[in-house]
Formats: sequence, C-alpha cells, structure tokens
Amino acid sequence: MIRLNRVATGALGRFFLATIFVFALHRSLSAQPMVYTGVVVTDVRVGSTLFHNASLKITFAGDSNNILTVPVPSTECGGVGYFLYITQGVTRMEIEYQGRTRTARLNDGQVFVAVDECNGGIGFGSFTGPMGFEVAYPLALTMGTAEYWAIFDGSPLSDGTLSVTGSAWSCIGYPPGGAGALNGTPNGECIAPDPYPLASDIGNIVVYQPYYEGTGVGGIASNHSGSTNRGAFLVRSDGHGNRAASSEEESDSESGVVYTLQTVADGSIGNHPFYQALVTFRMSSSPRSVTTQPSPVDATKPLYENRGFTTVSIDDAGTIINAVFAPGQVYVRYDTGAGVAGFGSNISPTYPVALNCANGAYPSDNTYTVDCVQGAAWDYLSVNDTFEIFHGGTLAQLNAPQDPSPGVTGLPQSLSQNTLLTGSTHTCAGTYTIGPAPQFQYYFPGDLLVCAGPAPRGLHTSRGDLFLQDQVGGSLSLGNAAIVQSEAATDPGWDLGNSGFLHVEVHRDH
Repeated sequence: MIRLNRVATGALGRFFLATIFVFALHRSLSAQPMVYTGVVVTDVRVGSTLFHNASLKITFAGDSNNILTVPVPSTECGGVGYFLYITQGVTRMEIEYQGRTRTARLNDGQVFVAVDECNGGIGFGSFTGPMGFEVAYPLALTMGTAEYWAIFDGSPLSDGTLSVTGSAWSCIGYPPGGAGALNGTPNGECIAPDPYPLASDIGNIVVYQPYYEGTGVGGIASNHSGSTNRGAFLVRSDGHGNRAASSEEESDSESGVVYTLQTVADGSIGNHPFYQALVTFRMSSSPRSVTTQPSPVDATKPLYENRGFTTVSIDDAGTIINAVFAPGQVYVRYDTGAGVAGFGSNISPTYPVALNCANGAYPSDNTYTVDCVQGAAWDYLSVNDTFEIFHGGTLAQLNAPQDPSPGVTGLPQSLSQNTLLTGSTHTCAGTYTIGPAPQFQYYFPGDLLVCAGPAPRGLHTSRGDLFLQDQVGGSLSLGNAAIVQSEAATDPGWDLGNSGFLHVEVHRDH
C-alpha cells in the first residue's frame, strides 16, 4: 500500500513486530462510526476453490475514535503521526463470481484499515505474512487520486465523503523492492500468500496479485506503480457506506456476458450534481452479438463493440442513485489498436467513459483535437521510454507489452471472453485543457488537465439525463510533499488522476 518512508523504515519494521499495540498512540480527531470499502477485480481463493478475476469488495466497519498513530519519528514528514490505522472493527468480504456472491465475515483481529499520509497510500492491511504485519494485504491503493488525497486530505479515515482510485496491491512483503532499511523480498516480487490465509466463516481466504509489470530480470518494476491492476477505496459515515454502488435490478437469464466498468468521476444525473463519486456502468448482452471491424489506429488489429441492457449506479458520498439507460444510448467498445476500452455513445465513441486514452496532447499541443485517438502507451513510446508503459494499466501492457506478468499475458484482448482491462479514466465528450509539460516528461508524460466543456446533450436514463465531465484529470500535483523525492507521482499529471477497470465476465451456463 504504502511504502514506508526511507529513513525510519528499519526501526518501524522492528517496532511493528514487537510493540505495535503497546506503544500505539490515540490521535484526537472528530470521530464517528465509519465504513471503509475497497473494490477490485482479482484472483481470490476460498478454501480450495480459486475464482479467477472475481469481483472483490472488502468492508471494514469501525470508528474513527479508534484511530491509532505509529509513534516512530519520520525524517521525511517531520515528526510522528503520518501512519494512521484502525484495528477495532468488523471486516467482511463479498466475492462475486459468475453471477453468484459469497459473503464472508473475517475473524476479528486479522485486518486493519490504514493510511500513510507521508508516502501516499490507503487501504487494508493485516497481521499476517512472515513478519506478522502487512500494509498492502489484502488490498491497498497507491498512485492516482488515492495517493493525492492520502497526503492532502488531512484526515482521510475520518472523511465520510472520500472516493478515490489507484493502483491496487494485494502484496505480502510490500514494498517488494525494498525501501530504506527494509530489504524487500528476495526476488523483488510479492511473497506468495497461500501460507497466510485470512480465516472467515466460509473458510480460509487468499487474495492474489496477478497483474504487474516486471523488471525484465525478475521483480516488480516499481513499489508504487508496479501493480497494473486498478481499484477504488471509499470512506463513508456509517449508515451511508454499508454497500458499494450497485446497479438496478436486472435479469441475467438471457445474458451470456456482463461488462462492468467502475471508476470515480464528476458530472450530474437528473438534477443531482456529483463530484468524485463512484460510478459503475453495467451491461448485459450476449458474446455472440460482439461485432468486429478494423481498428482505425491499426487496421491489423480489431475493434470490438457490443450492445445490450445497460445500467449506471452513482455512489455520491453514500447517496446512491441507480438508473437504466434508454435503449441505444451507450455501447461497450474495445479498440485493441489504440489500447482504449470503455463505453461509447452517439456523442463520441469514447464518451461517457474511456480507459487508457493518451494523457498528452495528440499529436501535439498545437494540433490537439482529441485525446482518445491513441492509448496511453503512445505517451511513453513518443518519448522513447517504453519501460514506463505499465503506468497505463493492463490495457497499455496488452497494447505494447513490456515485461508483463504472466497474469497479464493470459488476459484475452476481447469483448467475448473473460478479461480485465484497466487504465486511466477519461470522461469527456470533447477535448481537455492543456497545461505545461511536466518537469520529468520522460517519467510522467501528460500535459492534459481537465475536460474543457460539457457534453452537447445528456445521455437518457430512467433518472434523468447523465452528464460526465472530468474535473480532475491530470491537474493534480504533489507540490513539495516529502514523497516527491521518491518513486511516487512526482509531477502534475495522470499518475495522480482517476483510473478504472472494465471487467468482462462470460457466464458459463450460457
């Protein structure tokens, strides 16, 4: 989750092993019951049964009265109090696979929720693994808006309106590459989680990390951005956070494939405006109705589309609005030539939402007209830095492979087979504003800022017209935060923007 700071990590690691409960200090914050939720698609094993690309939701019901602070000085952040966590609470997992949901209550005392306000990470840790304390297992987020708000929110574990996205880690041994006095894992990869299951009322549960970028010689390329999976993390006051956003009731009895796209976005539906809300698109269709045509970017590669019954769900700080799209309003699309996937409409083939568009003005600042012509891989290829393509998620890895993990190479490039496509999120019917190129363009290319204007018309739903307009994009910056000297997102740009995933699941009984 959270790469512990480079100066105090040795002492901090030993402290966790021996005396974390004895010397932890209470932090005085405005307190109330809270629910913390993480969502991701990944591999999960329950007992002896492995669920490949299952939809995993983790909830931790706790109280911000019980926030603890690790009392180990941090040279980077100037004193103590940058790592906050809650151990007292009830943890549940919902594992959805092939239309069936398995709900588990984890045994108490295994999982905690935490934020690292110095290094920029947030999520769920556990008292497991070979060292007895893991900050990024079963699920934690770095990069993206997760990193930005972890550093700048002020009290993210007490903020009942937080919705963030980022690189999703389920990593025992984090940070695998080492940091400061922490040596990392022997091979620079995460430690196999099988010997360290989490006990629950439905059996032992193991969460895996199949999607990452390697170094070419073994190991994970980056402790912050090496994971190419993407997920979301929510903080809600109790009573508004007992469930993540879900679609309106629908029947899958005639549907052989379900497409789920989830991200955090800005916009409005009907008369309800929202900012940084969890938005979930869900389409039911048949894999036989997928159409194929040549990609306009690379005619040797296919562009896939499909249409079907589509819903949208918006979780705006716990206010959940479910709606059904009118027929013909949206369709699912995957351009393998560009490496761009998402939901299109008559307004634009990449609106209302597209994953993995180019984050820099294409083909140049002076001639920029649209950002989704090329995928994010173009950003890195254009500056000859192919090693960083993995910042674009699995879509970029599949579009321009650079040392992908075996899990990534096993993902089909298809809308009629089970797959998981992740990348940065663009929700814009037109163009983005253009800002100055980042200082370290070779590492974080991207000079697009926010969506320049609203869509010309709304997309019709049962709850009114839907508009999406990206107000975050590549506009965020860590400024002079301590972590900017390390491997996190050091410049303004899309590594601090929102990301999302498109999960394609073909039901076996069809």
